[in-house]
Parts: sequence; structure tokens; C-alpha cells
Amino acid sequence: MSTTPAKTAPTELLAEINKSGSTNLHHVNPQEKNPLPSAEVIAEEKHHQEHIENIGKFKRTSLKRTESMEKGCLPSQDVINQERTEAELRDRIGSFNKDQLKHTTTEEKTVLPSPDDIQHEKLETELRERIGSFSKEQLQHIRIEEKINLPTGQDIQHEKVEQELRDRIGSFHKEDLNPTETAVKVVLPTEDDIHHEKVEQELRERIGSFHKEDLNPTETTVKVVLPTEDVIEQEKQEQELKNSINSFKRASLKHAETQEKNPLPQSDAIQLEKKETELRQSIEGFEKNQLKHAVTDEKVKLPTKEEILEAKKLEK
Repeated sequence: MSTTPAKTAPTELLAEINKSGSTNLHHVNPQEKNPLPSAEVIAEEKHHQEHIENIGKFKRTSLKRTESMEKGCLPSQDVINQERTEAELRDRIGSFNKDQLKHTTTEEKTVLPSPDDIQHEKLETELRERIGSFSKEQLQHIRIEEKINLPTGQDIQHEKVEQELRDRIGSFHKEDLNPTETAVKVVLPTEDDIHHEKVEQELRERIGSFHKEDLNPTETTVKVVLPTEDVIEQEKQEQELKNSINSFKRASLKHAETQEKNPLPQSDAIQLEKKETELRQSIEGFEKNQLKHAVTDEKVKLPTKEEILEAKKLEK
């Protein structure tokens, strides 16, 4: 009984295939699939297996008891203020009208270096190249000789003058000075000083009450200021002067002898100044009460006979 169904099933299947016809079949492309797992799947499964083994080997006794603390998650006052400020800022940004903006034109300016900057950079580049290509083998060994610098004639003369001046100051006597009286005067401010101080006070008050909001925005423009012909000529003269100073030779100087002169005044000048001081003191200390009252007599001079006769002749 078991062999009969096995033989009849393929026969019926072939009969149905013949009835359907080849026109109802669709062409298919067979695809070969690899049932083996990839390297990533194998590594992931291996990692999963190790993880399960570690969980199985884990001991609960190694755990520590912890206490959970409930903390309030309410925001602080600073956070609330910051959120409020951000909300107001968003509202202001959302309600901002672009039509209120003014159109501005951007100007791109290229700041070229001046000739002095180019020359300076060129010199620095050449100097770096020379330093980089310099070799220590070209240096020559020198010996340092310590020399004792003797003072020059000018130093000796200057020290001699200072020594004489110290000796004269040390031998000076205060008894030779004349007593003087100091007069203290109270200098009151003038009208110009009072007016100037009043103007400064008003200016300080105006500066203190000044508001930055009253200022108008301005745009700064960077300009390259080239030197004028006078400045170039002056720098040229200074450069020539420096070159002449550097190339100056001390051997061309001539020897000169210094003569010491006594800067103190002579006895005649001291006596004359003393007389002038006494005269000023006598004039300043003069008292008007010592003067005597004097009466002036007016005299009328009468003409002589000869003058009268001569005047008559002139009239004729």
C-alpha cells in the first residue's frame, strides 16, 4: 500500500504540468546563497557567549550595598532668570522687523606695505639667510687681554676741579652770610583764574552727565599715510649725518690744552654788589615821616629895559 501513492503522485504532477502549458510560466534567475555565517556574526556571537558566561560566574557577594538619595530637580533662581532672559530674547528676535535695517555697502581695502616696510623686511630676510648660512669654521680664535684704562687728561682735570670745589665748600663760613627777612604774601586768584576754574567745573559736570546713547555710529577708514618730501629730505639728512659720524676718525682731531679759570667774582665786584645791596635796603627802609614840609615860592621875572626896547623895535 505504501508504494502505490509514491508512484501515482509524480504521474498526477506531470499531468497537471502538461495541462498548464509553458506560456503561463515565468522566467526566474536562480540565486546561490551562502548559509554560512560571516566573521562579524561569529565575533558578535562569541562576544555574546562570553558575556553570558561572565554573568553566570558573577558572585552577588562581591556587591556593595548602596543607598539611593532622592534629590530635588527644581531649577535654581539663576537658571530661571537665564531661561526668562532667553525667552524674552527669542520673542524679540521673532518680532524683529527686517525692514528697519539700513542697507550698507562693504568696501574691501587692501593695505599695501610702505617702501620702508618692504625695505625693512628685505633686510631682515637677507640677514636671516646670512645667519642661516653662516659657518662657525670661518671664525678665528682670539685671546682676551685685560688692559688697565688710565684716566684721560679731561678726567683728571674734572676731578681736580671737583676736589677744589669740595675744599672751598668745606672751608665756607656761615658767618659771612647777610641776614635776610622773608615776606609771606597771599596771592589771590585773578578774574581770569576764577573764570577758567568756573569753565573747568562746568565742563566736568557736563562730562559726568554725558550719555553714550547720544553718540552717532561712525565708520573708520584705514589710510596709509605716505611721508612728505620734507620728511624724506629730513630722514636723508639724518642718515647722512649718522654715516658721517660713524665714519669720523679721531686721528683728525687736534690736541687742545685746557685752561682753568676762576669762576668766583673779584673783590671789586663783591664790594660793588655789597654797596648796591645796602642802597636797596636803605631805600626800602626809608620812612616818609622824616621828610619836612616845604613851601614853594612862585617868582615872576620882569623884563629889563633893553628887552622892552628890543621888543618895540621888532613891532615897528
